[in-house]
Amino acid sequence: MSTTKATRSKPPRHEVISVRLNQDRLNLLDRHRAALSRQLGREVSLGEAAFLVFEDRAAGVDRAATRDELLQNPTESLEHIRRRWDTEHALSLGEWDVLAEYVLVSTEEERQEPPVRRPAVPSQGSYLALLDAFEAVYTQRVAPVSPHADEYLRHLSSWNMPTPPAAETEGRPEAVREQIARQRRQAQQDTWDRPGNVGRCLLLAIHDEGLDAATLNRVLAPFWPTLWVLAARGHWVRHDHLPVRSARINEEDFRREIILPEPTTAGDFTVWFDQRALPDLVIGLDFGRCTVLLSQYPELVEFRAMLDGVPFPMWNGRYFHTVIWTIEGVPTYKVTLKASDTQIRLMQTEWDALGDLFRDAWQRPEIVRCLSGLRLEYGEHG
Repeated sequence: MSTTKATRSKPPRHEVISVRLNQDRLNLLDRHRAALSRQLGREVSLGEAAFLVFEDRAAGVDRAATRDELLQNPTESLEHIRRRWDTEHALSLGEWDVLAEYVLVSTEEERQEPPVRRPAVPSQGSYLALLDAFEAVYTQRVAPVSPHADEYLRHLSSWNMPTPPAAETEGRPEAVREQIARQRRQAQQDTWDRPGNVGRCLLLAIHDEGLDAATLNRVLAPFWPTLWVLAARGHWVRHDHLPVRSARINEEDFRREIILPEPTTAGDFTVWFDQRALPDLVIGLDFGRCTVLLSQYPELVEFRAMLDGVPFPMWNGRYFHTVIWTIEGVPTYKVTLKASDTQIRLMQTEWDALGDLFRDAWQRPEIVRCLSGLRLEYGEHG
C-alpha cells in the first residue's frame, strides 16, 4: 500500500530535449549565459540560459501559437470569439490578433466605395469607429515613440491627403494623432472618402504596441459592435461568402422556431417569406408579371437600402443597378438584378408602393429577430 501511495505521489516527469546549434548560435547563447551569470551573481549553465531565453519569449510564443491554432478553423474560432466576448467581455491576445486580421480583410478586400458602388461598405460610421479604436490603442502604447509611426502615417494617407514630410514628424509622436484627426474630419463630411488603410493601422497597433489583453479588452470594448460586424464580413469575403455559423449551431438555431409572417399584398405586389430557409431569410417579391427571390442577407440589405434612397440618376450596387429617367414628367425606375440580368420597370407610384410594402415587412418582429442574427453572422453589408 505504501509503495502504491509513493508511486501515486511521484511528481510528473518533465520532457528533456536536446537542441543542435551551429557554432554562431552556440557562441551567442554562451555570451547570454555569461551576461546572466554576472546579473544573477552565480554561475548559469547553457541549459538554464536556453530555458530563460524561452521563458522571456513564452508569452509571445503562446500568442503566436494561439493565433495559428484559431486560424486552422476560422469559422468556429470566430464564433467562439463572439460568444466569449458576449459572456466574458474578454479576449486573449491571440484572439484579438485573429479578430483584427478579419477586420483588415473587411476594410481592404471587396470594398464598396461611393459613388462607384452602393451602399458604402464599410460604412462611414464604421470607418469613424475604426479611427477611434485605433487612436484608443495607439494612446495606450507602451513605448513613448511607436516603432510603427512612419507606417501609420503612410497608411492614414489617402489620395487627397499626403503624408507629412519626415522632417515634420521626426520626434513628434502626436503627428499620428494629428493625421487621425485630419482623416476624422474628412470622413465626417457628406462627401467622404475611405480614411486610408485604418484597418491595417489597427492590426499593427493591437499586435505590436505592447498592450496586454486586459488593456485591449478595456479600450476596445466601446468599439466591439463595429469590430465584430467588420470581422464577420471579413470572414464572408475570405471564405466563399459564408456566414460565421458552424454546422452544430445551425441545427440548434433559435430562428428555426420562428414562425414567419403571412404574405402581404399591396396592389399588384406581394411580399412573402420562405419558412423552410431558416435560419437564413429568403424573401420573395411577386410583381404580378414576374417573381424575384432575395435569398442572401447582403442582397436583402442592399435592396432595402436601394428602396430607401436611390440617388438620381442611378444606383449601382453589388446586386442591383437602377436607372431613373423621366417620361412625360413622371419618374420611371428600371431595376436590373445583376445575377440573372432580369429587368423590371416601375412607375413612381409602383416604386413607392413597393417601398412601403417592403419596409413594413422589414419591421415585423419576427423579421427583425432574423435580421439581427444574420448581421452577426454575415457582418456589415450596408
